[in-house]
Amino acid sequence: MPTFIPRAPKRALAQRALACCVLLAGLGWQTAAAQSFLQASGPRIINASNQEVVLKGVNLGGWQVQEGYMLKPGYGNNGTGTQSLVKRGLFNQGQSDGQVESFYQQWRDNFFTKADIDYLKDKGFNCVRLPLHYELFLTASQRAVRTGVSKGSTSYGDYLNALRSWYNNNQLFTDPTQQEGVRLIDEVLSWAGANGMYVVLDLHAAPGAQGKDMNIADALVTDGNDFWNNQINQDIAVRLWSVLSNRYKSDPRVAMYDVLNEPNNIPNTSSQNGNQRLHDVMQRFINTIRANGDNHLILLEGNGFGNDYNWMEKRTFTNTANLVYNSHRYSGSGYEIDNNPNSVDGNNPNSLRLIGNLTRFRSDNNVPIWVGETGENSAQWMADAANGLNSVGIGWCHWTYKRFDTNSMAALFRINPPYIVDGAGNIPAVVQNIKFANCVVNTSTLNAIAPNPGGTVRNTRAPIGSLITLRAVSNNAYLSGENGQQAVTCTRTTAGTWEQFAVLDAGNGKVYLRSQGKYVSSENGTQAITASRTSPGWWEAFDWIVNADGTISLGGYNGRYVSSENGQQAVTCNRQTISGWEAFRYTVVGNARLAGTLATTTSAAPADFTAYPNPVANSLTYALPAGTQAHTLTVTDAIGRTVVARTYGETGAQNTFDASGLAKGLYVVRLVGADFAKSFKVTKE
Repeated sequence: MPTFIPRAPKRALAQRALACCVLLAGLGWQTAAAQSFLQASGPRIINASNQEVVLKGVNLGGWQVQEGYMLKPGYGNNGTGTQSLVKRGLFNQGQSDGQVESFYQQWRDNFFTKADIDYLKDKGFNCVRLPLHYELFLTASQRAVRTGVSKGSTSYGDYLNALRSWYNNNQLFTDPTQQEGVRLIDEVLSWAGANGMYVVLDLHAAPGAQGKDMNIADALVTDGNDFWNNQINQDIAVRLWSVLSNRYKSDPRVAMYDVLNEPNNIPNTSSQNGNQRLHDVMQRFINTIRANGDNHLILLEGNGFGNDYNWMEKRTFTNTANLVYNSHRYSGSGYEIDNNPNSVDGNNPNSLRLIGNLTRFRSDNNVPIWVGETGENSAQWMADAANGLNSVGIGWCHWTYKRFDTNSMAALFRINPPYIVDGAGNIPAVVQNIKFANCVVNTSTLNAIAPNPGGTVRNTRAPIGSLITLRAVSNNAYLSGENGQQAVTCTRTTAGTWEQFAVLDAGNGKVYLRSQGKYVSSENGTQAITASRTSPGWWEAFDWIVNADGTISLGGYNGRYVSSENGQQAVTCNRQTISGWEAFRYTVVGNARLAGTLATTTSAAPADFTAYPNPVANSLTYALPAGTQAHTLTVTDAIGRTVVARTYGETGAQNTFDASGLAKGLYVVRLVGADFAKSFKVTKE
């Protein structure tokens, strides 16, 4: 492994040197029933069904906040690897403002995508922690002032004065369509929601830097710590959380708010006073979020890189509901820790590093514990850490997802060189190498920590808009829609129009297949699949999965796979594993639009569909097509956030939705059944 310079008690082996407002964006109906708000119940995190949820995830480090050692092994120790200094290096090499901004935009666009989160889902993780940089919630013109400090054309004092002016004139965080940070959060929430995964929002780089670790906070001043030295930085951070809370308070895909990452070395204080200063800032964050009517879990981080909770116990806060306590568990030379669940630090019971201290603090304070960061060690240590935490029911989040290196290391993926810190000429290669398809799995790390290391990786590059044929690996025969007259077969030796399928975007990373104007349906695995549906619902949405040998498989809503049945019977969607019978080769034979098959996938209202009144005051009444059984209802607000998501097992002639809890405004209601999908706008008065 590469050598890192440790610093206790933080990391084990490393010094970690709108979005478009689409009305139907947000939590997809496919996962709405499975995902609900999380809350604290004593020492447990539970969902709306009172089921305990143990979050096991991966940190998306290096995406919004670049840290030196992640950009090149051994780079950026002692505060020399801040993102700001990397920018300065690019300017010093003659890059223009536009070229530097273009690089960082490409970095943000390529470093983490839906392909990455699909991979994490398939490996068994159920959440991601998203480190945020406050800079990305500034407008482009405001960010340019901060970049001027990196470039050397603006003084830090002038930037601080600009921040103060923007704050006093209410010019900070006012327009989400101008905030790159909002776009990135909304994208991750969309991808995560499609997979039934949760997202932890983590203020990783706070204004001014919340400690002396300059790399993790992208500090602009020597020694960092200006979060504590200048009150305006705390005020700005509080306002940012107020804005984020208002935006996401009704979003169940958000698991927790990690309000301040790794505060450390709080200046001019004793240990007690330092924790008191931190306590007071945490209290401001909590009160601000709760004042918005937001009951999301709030994740607290103690002093000393997230571990010291003296004078910060649950009883010391005025709002104690839905608090979760954080631990960052790293082990290295000079501060080794073991993974024995019974190990404790008798000298400091409020130091949350040893697992025995975690369980004792959890019991004594009746609060959940979550290990927000752990990793950067040998595969054996990381496996022991995961197993030890699993044994006592404490969730954890691996640091980190990907970083640059030439050798296997503790991240899940390594990015091949060249390194951006070695020259601006490397930019074209760097922005390509960071893509999911070009990264290399660190197999030993994956096998050590992934809940499902052998999971199948879904391919997000389905040939949307193409007309294709599908040929089974098992018998080399073509899948046929049979013109919708009987169950789908896989016996045809030649391909005609019945064997051609249009690939349509079903949203949330899924596809529809349409044959002769009708949709292929998995029939939820209860019978042979058909190609006779006139409009798509959840049974008609499939995962497009790429197998190791380049063939593809189709995954149904029921979690099973489409099988050719070796041509011996009608095609089904009830196989639990992928073999040759569930593998297909596809060939693009035309353009679906040119073939006249790409009509809108949102069906017109069925003749027996009604919904009234509109505007709605308290109750919305709607009737569904005769024979409808189960259906889902989602309500999305005007900026794409899902505010209601429900599944109904039975449908009557008249159905009523209680809209009294909605705020005034415009909403989109989406109803989906087995044979129809209908979206319509309503106004809440």
